[in-house]
Amino acid sequence: MSRAGSQRVRIRVTAAALCAAVLVAGCGGGGGDSDAKATDSAAAQGSSSGSGSASASADAPEAPAEPLGEAQLKSAALVGGDVDGYQITDFPVKPDGDSTARPADCQPLENMRTASPDPGPKAFVGLLAFGGAGPTAGSATTIGLMAYDGSDAEGILDGLRTALKKCTAYEGGVPARTTAKAATAPDAGDEAVAFGLETQGDSADAFVVVRSGATVVLFYTAAGTGSAAEVPAELVTAQIRKLGA
Repeated sequence: MSRAGSQRVRIRVTAAALCAAVLVAGCGGGGGDSDAKATDSAAAQGSSSGSGSASASADAPEAPAEPLGEAQLKSAALVGGDVDGYQITDFPVKPDGDSTARPADCQPLENMRTASPDPGPKAFVGLLAFGGAGPTAGSATTIGLMAYDGSDAEGILDGLRTALKKCTAYEGGVPARTTAKAATAPDAGDEAVAFGLETQGDSADAFVVVRSGATVVLFYTAAGTGSAAEVPAELVTAQIRKLGA
């Protein structure tokens, strides 16, 4: 992926909504567009780590501890009709990120921004969920299901927590400085991390990353109606429950 200004990853429900595929593909939309972005919804993190929840939901089934294959991920992925008020479509493209953050402590956050964690997943399935009604109308959430060995899956979440402790801003990946802020993670899966990334002159995008067994699930939301960018809790709950089942 190019590190020029065109690398900026954007998600919208206008004609530029096609840029949501770019997140999963590892490239980006026009860095100058900011009209469909949302204000920062990242709330102050209450945990001692400042970035995530490590407890599983009481009613969520236990997810497999072994890496899933692509067919299993597809079977576990949300489809249209699974969540009321959302149109859910597939993104068959895969991550292909090549973006360097400066300082290096921020690299795990930039990797997640481009849906290209290190190490890369053994299998990947991408989705896009459009909000069609109520407070989520006009929003779009990219969902990436990524299969790992158990230790690698845990390492992805550990790396994000460490980065959020050390990294408040970085350069690289987009032509302007990006600030990072930890947010309150949902009580989902085996552990979760939430944060916002905001490029200078633009508003923040919201990220939630959940580990469920050996699968890491990325949720990335930008709003298209002027409301705050916030990953919808109902999407997280439904996807993690289906993955565990």
